[in-house]
Amino acid sequence: MKLIKKLGTRLSESGHLVSWGLYQCPNPICNKQVERPLSDGKKCKSCGCQQGNRIHNESRTKLYRVWIAMKQRILNPNCEAYKDYGGRGITICQEWANSYIKFRDWALENGYADKLTLDRIFNDNDYEPSNCQWIPNKENAQKTRRTILTLKLVNEIRDLWNMGIYTIKELAEIYSINKNYIGKLIRNERWRNDA
Repeated sequence: MKLIKKLGTRLSESGHLVSWGLYQCPNPICNKQVERPLSDGKKCKSCGCQQGNRIHNESRTKLYRVWIAMKQRILNPNCEAYKDYGGRGITICQEWANSYIKFRDWALENGYADKLTLDRIFNDNDYEPSNCQWIPNKENAQKTRRTILTLKLVNEIRDLWNMGIYTIKELAEIYSINKNYIGKLIRNERWRNDA
């Protein structure tokens, strides 16, 4: 680990004087700062996050991979998807960032199944319990920022809405577009999916 600063000496539990330092974890997903004896800090490869999967023995599960991928998108500037997540200010609540177990427990209490995908309800908000849900991959794909509409389709959606025949939810299902986005189209706030 990288030594940030020396903290001086303290008595160890065994009564010996030990020099301590503040270290930064080199894991780009973690980057946690921890205090360690200087002799230990030089030998350690991480703050302990690298061994975290041994505690819960779930490192080969899909849910664990979802957690790691989420953290990569938010915290690792070298990740290809970073520009669309962490790079545009999306973050993860500290509870999830620091603990797979807390994320796992939330997921299991909120409908997680292997066939579902983690979704942020509001695309511009963070990964946190109040803004996340589990939905089918097809539904999540409809919410991506890559869906492009033509002006002709947008006008068609607006015309159908103005006729008073369809609800926003029905239009969202017909055109496979998120209902929040349909609302923005109807209110003339957007005509391209650049959310």
